[in-house]
Amino acid sequence: MPRFLSRVALILLCLSLLGLNACRRDVVAPGDPVAAVKGLADAIRDNDLVRYSRLSLPPELHAKMERRWSDRLKVAPAPTEEQRKDYARWMARLTAPDAEAKLYKSLDPKLKKFESEVGTQWPLMQATAGIFVNGLIQTNSKLSQGEKAHAKALGEVFLAWLKPQMITDRAHARQAIAVVVETAREIELPTLEDSRRLEMIPALEKGGIALAGLKRIGRLYGVDADAALAGVQTRVKAVDGDIATMVVTYPLLGRKVEFEIELIRRDGRWYRADAVREAERELALPLSAKGA
Repeated sequence: MPRFLSRVALILLCLSLLGLNACRRDVVAPGDPVAAVKGLADAIRDNDLVRYSRLSLPPELHAKMERRWSDRLKVAPAPTEEQRKDYARWMARLTAPDAEAKLYKSLDPKLKKFESEVGTQWPLMQATAGIFVNGLIQTNSKLSQGEKAHAKALGEVFLAWLKPQMITDRAHARQAIAVVVETAREIELPTLEDSRRLEMIPALEKGGIALAGLKRIGRLYGVDADAALAGVQTRVKAVDGDIATMVVTYPLLGRKVEFEIELIRRDGRWYRADAVREAERELALPLSAKGA
C-alpha cells in the first residue's frame, strides 16, 4: 500500500507539473486594453518575465523572436579571454562561501569615505544626479517616449526620497549584500559561456530570479515594488484604430507615479506597442555577428 500511494503521489505531481507548464505556454493576452495593462503589471509582480514577454507580443511574433534569439546565439562571437576572466572573477566573489563577509569588508571603506565627503553637499549631489539620470534617459534610443517619461518620473520620486543615511546604513548594507550573494548563487551561471548559451525562455527565467532579488533589496530600504504594482490603476486616454493610449498610475514612496503607454491590437488582443514595433524592426534586419 505505501508503494502504491507513493506511485499515485508521483503521478499527481507529474500531472500538476505538466499542467503548470501548459499554463505557462498558453498565456493569452486580454481583449480589453485595461486588462492587458493589469496583466503586464501582475506578471512583473509575480517575477514572471516569461509571462510578461508572452503578454507583450502576439504568439506568432513571440515564436519568431525566440527563433531569432537562437539564431543570434549561433553567430555570436566567442567572448574574449579578458571578458571570461572578468566574469569569472565577479562570480567567484559573489558565490564564494565567505562572499558576504568579504564583500562587506570591501564596501565598508567606501561607505566611510562617502560619509566623510557628503556633508552639506547632498542637495548638490541630488541635483547633479538628477541631471545625469535624465540625460541618460533622454539619449537612450531604445526607450520609447512613454518609457522615457516613466523612467524620469521614477527618477524624480527616488531622488526626492533618498537620504545619505540610507546609503551608509551598515545593517542594511550587510542584508543587501546577503541578498545579492543568495541571488547570484540561485541564478547559477558560473561562467560567461553558461550565460551566453541561454535560450530566450531560460534567460527570462533567470531574469525573474534577479528581479525577485532586486525587489528584496528594495524592501530592505522601504521600497515595496510589489505593493506599487498591486496598486496599478489604468484608463484609456484615446483609441485610434488599433492603437490605444493608456494612462497608468501607481503609488510609490508616498507619491503617485503617472505615465502613458501605447498598446497595439492584433487579432483582437492587446499587446505592448513598443515591444511589437521593436520586434518587427529586429526581424526586418539581416542577422549579423556584430549585433548578436
